[in-house]
Amino acid sequence: MAADTTAGWPPDGAPNRRRVAFATLVAAWAVWNLAVVETVAWGIVAAGFVAFVAAAGPLATSSIGSRVGAWFRAIGIVGRGLVIVGFAVMVWTATTRLEVPAVLPTSFGLGGILGTSAVVALEAVRSRTSVE
Repeated sequence: MAADTTAGWPPDGAPNRRRVAFATLVAAWAVWNLAVVETVAWGIVAAGFVAFVAAAGPLATSSIGSRVGAWFRAIGIVGRGLVIVGFAVMVWTATTRLEVPAVLPTSFGLGGILGTSAVVALEAVRSRTSVE
């Protein structure tokens, strides 16, 4: 039988005001970018949205997601920074070497930003409407 990977989803507790404000600001920035950019791959935006919602939500509560999260927190702030910078360098290198059109990673990233902001919004709404 498969394990219940959504037992901790959505998470308990409300995001703090700083997190909600930051998610709102970043979502507004992403929407602005989608409005002014010359070309948008809307299917890729949707794929980024879904991928980031799944990664920040139900997949994060799975056994492997919990282990990755614990490892990420255990490596400290410098380690996390190095992992993030290393990942960004790998993505940039791959897209330039493989000559991927810039619209694809940009659209995916903007969709991911909107997806992550949607998760924060869901957490905030859920925490305010839940009956205790």
